[in-house]
Amino acid sequence: MEFKRLLEFCNNLPPSTSLDDIQNRLPEGLKQAPQAFEPYEKSLQRLDPDNWEFIKQKLQSRLKKHPVRGWAQFFDTLSEVMGFCFLLDEGYEDVKFIPETTVRTPDIEGSKSQKVAVLLESKTIGFSDDERNYILENSRRMFSGSELILQEVATGMSEALKNKITNTITSAKDQLLNYLQTDKSIRRIVYLTIQLDTNLILDPMNLAEVINFLKRLTKSETEVEIVINSEVSTV
Repeated sequence: MEFKRLLEFCNNLPPSTSLDDIQNRLPEGLKQAPQAFEPYEKSLQRLDPDNWEFIKQKLQSRLKKHPVRGWAQFFDTLSEVMGFCFLLDEGYEDVKFIPETTVRTPDIEGSKSQKVAVLLESKTIGFSDDERNYILENSRRMFSGSELILQEVATGMSEALKNKITNTITSAKDQLLNYLQTDKSIRRIVYLTIQLDTNLILDPMNLAEVINFLKRLTKSETEVEIVINSEVSTV
């Protein structure tokens, strides 16, 4: 497919001589692994001009590469766009991003009959720092011709991951319930994108455990809905 909007975004950024800057790395990624970027591009192409302009500005504020987490914030914003498209598919009208303020708000709202009917908060459960460091170290070793590090397959879902998922949902829930809190008729959605560590998903039993854990959380939650971003999540 043609990556019209991702390339438009990159081409409108100031030129950079650093190979690590998003202006240079993203076009390279589109050529090397296009299938990984197709869900994001498809979502971006569904944005109307006003919402596309909003997202471009937000992406521009998230270009700085973290030494371990890389461009996680940049891709988290792209996941928000997928949440936007989820609401379009659910039939909501006038779907729009909510501007950030000093008060924490949900990411997106949608209307029906000119009344706010749904709120969505997009959250990403990313790779652990151990996984990111493993990827970075093996990348360095690959380029230097050194022997790669092998990972042991994880045994079961760690308590750290369970806490991370639970705390992320709690944070999103607070944002949703504290916004327009007097209107109990509004549908409130936590939209989760989940990227699991490689050593966890190598064993299908681990993946089944994560899925069952998420099902239990979803079933027990009564104040908000939990929706998994099936387009790019690894569950």
